[in-house]
Amino acid sequence: MTTTPDVIEVDDTTMAAALGVRPCDLAALRSVADASRPEPDAAPLRVQDLIHSRLRSAACDDMIDPRKLLTARPHPVERSVAGLPLIDLPEPVPLPEIPLGEVIERRHSSTTHSSEPLPLATLAGLLDGAAGVRDRRYAYNTRNFPFRRAPSAGGLAPVDIFVVSNAVDGLPQGLYYYRPSTSQLATVDTGVMRSKLVELGIAADWLFYAPVVLMLGISMPRVAWKYGARSYRYVHVDLGVLTQNLYLVGTALGLSTCAVAAFDDDAANELTRLDGRDEFVSLMFACGKPSGG
Repeated sequence: MTTTPDVIEVDDTTMAAALGVRPCDLAALRSVADASRPEPDAAPLRVQDLIHSRLRSAACDDMIDPRKLLTARPHPVERSVAGLPLIDLPEPVPLPEIPLGEVIERRHSSTTHSSEPLPLATLAGLLDGAAGVRDRRYAYNTRNFPFRRAPSAGGLAPVDIFVVSNAVDGLPQGLYYYRPSTSQLATVDTGVMRSKLVELGIAADWLFYAPVVLMLGISMPRVAWKYGARSYRYVHVDLGVLTQNLYLVGTALGLSTCAVAAFDDDAANELTRLDGRDEFVSLMFACGKPSGG
């Protein structure tokens, strides 16, 4: 005669203590577990498996009802700069007429830069050419909704660009936020940032010498209202598209460029005043004139 083992019911407080989390965290953990459910003979779960399974479209149940889009309004597509001093960018240096194929072939990452300051108009050309507003149209029940040169999921532009100026002719050293809608820089902080960049970078002492380092920050609320948890996939696709834009525009302008993913997240978020939860730095991008150029 076989007997069925007794089912032991565990309350949330006991379960949370056993897992080392808070009771309020259990709903999120159960959501991840429910989305995974591996087959008995499947390989052991990895962290990446849990993340990927939760972000599958079939597992996401928090995307907006398409009918609600008829009356929905999006989150602001730029950060608030209330109270921050604003600097008007000069007319951007125009992109030279170079065949796209040639730019793609010339593009490469370089960690060496000339000590010569980068002209502010060249920086403006890089920002505008890669991430500027190219058109305004009616969208999301909003007149003159901005469409940028870097495409993004739903056109919601979740990637913000912070500019660390180490050596830019006509721009004091400091940290700035780029406003594509007005072609302005908002002053977030002033002073020398070189040592801070080296401290937050991982085996990247060369950042000390980069004339400009862009901090690419993600704003999750800007897309999560529409795409829910799946937004975490979308924002990083958008980040990759923008990064390629920066590479190609930078190459066309004759700049030395390099994307940087190895850095201390907390230090980068602290530098840019992002909370590290809903908003966080996901990539850095260094640029300047080529060494010897």
